[in-house]
Order: sequence, then structure tokens, then C-alpha cells
Amino acid sequence: MKKKIIGVLGGMGPESTAIYYHALIKQCQKQYGAQYDQDFPEIFIYNLPIPNIVEGLEKPEETLAQLVKGAKKIDSIGVDFMVMPCNTAHYFYPGMAKSISIPFICIFLATAKKIKAKGYKKVGFLATETTIKYKSFEKDFEKNDIELILPEQVDQESLTKIIMNILAGRKLDSDKEQMKQIIERLKTKGAEAVVLACTDLPILFKQKDMDIEVFDTVEILAEATVQYAIGKIGNEILEQDENSPMYFKKYKSDSI
Repeated sequence: MKKKIIGVLGGMGPESTAIYYHALIKQCQKQYGAQYDQDFPEIFIYNLPIPNIVEGLEKPEETLAQLVKGAKKIDSIGVDFMVMPCNTAHYFYPGMAKSISIPFICIFLATAKKIKAKGYKKVGFLATETTIKYKSFEKDFEKNDIELILPEQVDQESLTKIIMNILAGRKLDSDKEQMKQIIERLKTKGAEAVVLACTDLPILFKQKDMDIEVFDTVEILAEATVQYAIGKIGNEILEQDENSPMYFKKYKSDSI
């Protein structure tokens, strides 16, 4: 079976990139029975350290420049397409995609399509403050007729602390309990399922910890990556609107 060469722009955060790689291997085994070393696709991972974007965007132009540089480095290696296992950094997706010649799978679009296929209409959405503030996810879910239910501000602040603990290697039972309480409040607002729209959250929280269906964006991206690599899906998993999110109406990657 001919497989496309995969480029991964990682490091946001480093541990979630490692979890994504493990999920990728498991998806190869699940989707086409990979067993021997030669059964797996070629994968290039570039760990790119960027400034903290979990709590806000202090220097968006500089961050975009770094991400574009990373994307171009991935492109230059000779891979067939690229992925980035970080929801927050997808705020910069359009500018990055415009700067490279290879396809770039969109984590939000892959997630929205997965949820739509499951038939859910209202889902809780757990993400970083930056992702929530700049709404880089909004369009892909609206196009798929999915209503997102967001945490109240006090819960969003608690979620940010939980994410920062995970990034620092602190996996606390108290954070698990707090997460369950946040999800319960989303359920009372009508959430039928929950999206872990930060790739660091699955480091601590698993489906078995919840009594509601959880959509893990790490697993969803890994599944879409393998499907694209082996030709099960095509360019419908790529974001086409280069003017979204709104940020890029002002800052275009060709100015870098």
C-alpha cells in the first residue's frame, strides 16, 4: 500500500505531540493492520518551541512568523502533507497554509466532521482562552450545523489553570474532579457531548473518566492523518477559506 509522507509540526506542547504520535501508530494498526516496521508511513516530526499562546496572544506577528518558518521547514523536507497537533495554534492556520505548497489538515474541520457524523447538534467545547477569544474554530462547526456550548468565564479560568498544570507536568486528581464539574455544568446547558479542543487535555482526561461522550482532538487528528495518508479521504479535510479567522484579514503571511 502506497502511503503519503507525513509532516508533523509539533512542540505545542511537546507531551501532546508525543501522545499524537502514539495515536498515529495505533491508527495505522487499526485502519489497515500495520504490524511490521515497513507497514508504517514515513513521518517527520519537527518540535517547534513558540511563546506561550495558551493565555493570550502577546505578539501575534512574531508567533505567526515562527509558525510559518516551521511550516516551510516541514514543506522543504519533502513530505506530502502536514498536520499540527495543537488547537490553539490553528488560529494561525490560514496564514500558515498560504505559505506552503503542501496540503495542511485542519484539526477543527476534522473534528467538526467527526461530530456531525455521530449526529450530535450541541456539544460542550473545552479549549484555551486564546482559542475561545479568537473563535478560530467557529466557522467549521457552523458549516456542519453544530452548536458549541462554552464554559462560563469562571470555569474557563479554572480550565486555563488545569492546562497550565498539565504543561508543567502536574497531573492532579483535583484537576480531574474540577474538570468533571465543568462538564456537568455544560451538560445542564444542553451539551450532548464534549470536545477536548486542547491537545494537552487528553494527557490527563480520558473517555473512561467521563459519563458523556468525549471527542478527543488528538485522536481525531490522528485518525484523519492516517485516512489521508492512505487515500481513504481527500481534500475535503482541508480548510479552504484563507480569510478565516478574521486576524488574517489584517496580517497575511506573505508580509513575513
